[in-house]
Amino acid sequence: MMLQLLDEEGETIDPDPIEPLTDSVIEEVQHHLSLNAMKENNGMGTIRFKGMVANTEIQVLVDSGSSDTYLQPRIAQFLKLPIESTPSFQVLVGNGESLTVEGFVRQLPLQVQGHELHIPAYLLPVAGADLILGSSWLATLGPHIADYAALTLKFYQNGQFIQLQGETRAPPLQAQLHQFKRMHHTNAIAECFTIQMLHTEVPHDVLSGLPPDMEPELAILLHTYQKVFHTP
Repeated sequence: MMLQLLDEEGETIDPDPIEPLTDSVIEEVQHHLSLNAMKENNGMGTIRFKGMVANTEIQVLVDSGSSDTYLQPRIAQFLKLPIESTPSFQVLVGNGESLTVEGFVRQLPLQVQGHELHIPAYLLPVAGADLILGSSWLATLGPHIADYAALTLKFYQNGQFIQLQGETRAPPLQAQLHQFKRMHHTNAIAECFTIQMLHTEVPHDVLSGLPPDMEPELAILLHTYQKVFHTP
């Protein structure tokens, strides 16, 4: 018995082609803003300090609960910073509402405690501070130490060790007229209310002077039509 083996060319099976990703399958980045950044709260995960942009003092809030870096549009307009257009998208706020981004500043020159940082920032009408430094900015620092109890942030940048010291929230002070004028000029007033004391008059109850032994039917009648007995 003889057995003959024949070598045949192996059949090559091409893998299925990879379909290109479309916009519908690309996961969108969820932009969000914490309530600390909207309500001026000094909650956990936040550090607040003052900074300078173009020789103008601004309030800066480091907030790990916010996704991106957001700058007040009025600050960018007042300082005439170069504003770029950006695709409109919504930023979800912690209370369930949403805000619309109004532009983008590619390089925001921020001076803080003797150090200069260049930060990209979206323009968003936040209320908790002039500039919100979110988790996307913290991620660019690489390894860093954020001590939210001591209000310190330590990191290296360009081979230089940087330590930023946060500030405690100062109690509100009475504003003077020139300060109101400046805030109005820079569109820094979000809401303004006038409080006025009003004197209320409590109507006299005619039943209080009735004798206790009065007939119930008569007392009910006087109570029903007591407006007739009010002094004009």
